[in-house]
Amino acid sequence: YQVGLLEKYRRTFDAIGTDPYPIPSSSANRAGEWTRASVASVGNTRPVWMVPQVFNWGTYSKTEEEKKSKRPPTPEEMRSMTWQCIAEGAKGLIYYSFMDLRRDTTSPFDTQWARVKQMAAEVKPMIPVILSVEPAPEFTVKADGEGTWLHYTTRRVGGTVYLIAASGDAQAHQATFDLGATPKSVRLQGQAGPIAVNGQQLKVDFAPHGVHIYEMQ
Repeated sequence: YQVGLLEKYRRTFDAIGTDPYPIPSSSANRAGEWTRASVASVGNTRPVWMVPQVFNWGTYSKTEEEKKSKRPPTPEEMRSMTWQCIAEGAKGLIYYSFMDLRRDTTSPFDTQWARVKQMAAEVKPMIPVILSVEPAPEFTVKADGEGTWLHYTTRRVGGTVYLIAASGDAQAHQATFDLGATPKSVRLQGQAGPIAVNGQQLKVDFAPHGVHIYEMQ
C-alpha cells in the first residue's frame, strides 16, 4: 500500500507490486492509478505484479454492523480492476485472497471463487499479448470528462494489433481512439464478426466499469 515509497524497496525485490483494495469505500479506478504509479516508480528495472481485490473488507470488520456495510467487488468491478492493471503495465496478477474468500461469512465462497476462476480463464489466453515486446502503434484518444477514468494500452503479436481499454468508473463514458491509419478489420472480443470503423477513428461506448479488447489487422 506504500505506493509513494516503492523506490526505497526496489533493490530488495525481483518483482514488485501494490495492493489497491478500493471496494466499496472508493472507486475501482484506484487499481489503474496505483499500477501507473508503481510502474513509474521502478521504471523498467522490475516487473510489476499487481494485487487486485477479490475479497470482502467485511471479513476484517469487528462488528456485524460494520460487516453489513461492506461487500466484495462485483464481477464487473473485478474485471475492470484486472484489465486496468494490465493496461497500465502490470505483467502479473495475484488476486487477494483465497484465505479471505474462505473466511467471508456473508458472500458464498463458491460464488466468489467461481468469479476469480472466470477472470483467470479470461486473462490466460491473453498472456502472449500482455507479455509481447513487439513494437506496437501508439493510439491517441479523446475521452469525455477529464479522461482519468480511462486506462488503455496497445500490443502487437505478429500481424495483429490489440487495444485493451478499461473504465475504472461506475458511470457510463465515451472515448474516441485515433488509430493513425485505417485497419483492414477490427474485431471486439466477445462479439462475432468484425465491427465497422469510421476511417481511422474508433468510437467506444463504455458501460460502467466496462472493458473493451479489440483485435485489428
